[in-house]
Amino acid sequence: MARSPENVNIWQDARVWLSLAAARPTLPLTADEAVTETDFLTGWGEFGILDGEAGFGEERSFDETEHFGWGIGLIKIGTRNFKLNRTLSALEDNDATRAVVWPGSTATKLMMPKPVNAWLGFETTSDLGNVERLFTVLPSRLTVPANNRNESDITRAEITANIFGKPVGGDIEVFDRQASAVTP
Repeated sequence: MARSPENVNIWQDARVWLSLAAARPTLPLTADEAVTETDFLTGWGEFGILDGEAGFGEERSFDETEHFGWGIGLIKIGTRNFKLNRTLSALEDNDATRAVVWPGSTATKLMMPKPVNAWLGFETTSDLGNVERLFTVLPSRLTVPANNRNESDITRAEITANIFGKPVGGDIEVFDRQASAVTP
């Protein structure tokens, strides 16, 4: 039903899981079932505390080509090269975050940062307790364009995830979605 306050969400909590496993780890059957967390190298591991003010940024882009008819004007618009990026700000300095910020590094040696391919799971919980989860259908490419330390702000890893699509029929899947039943 439209024009209902129950359709408006304030997202009060969020979690992000990643996995560096070759195959996507098992998903819970529903949004009401907990995600089984193990080690992010073989299963799902959590980034930890996220910056709620920054939230999950989502940028959608594509190329358009306009086609004009003689004496008519614009008659068609072609669309191609679809792109979907998500951003998140991880606040914890933990093993999962370090694997993305400093991939291939050890406790005593930092290696040149390179993109990381990982499975991702995003979860948001609304003020009404509704849960929505989005799990990537293919591994995403994760980068950390900038990493900064200063004396007035907490350190955050600004992570950009290129979300890749998987062709299914005439559509392109990007996420498997789980949502809890709407609570009035």
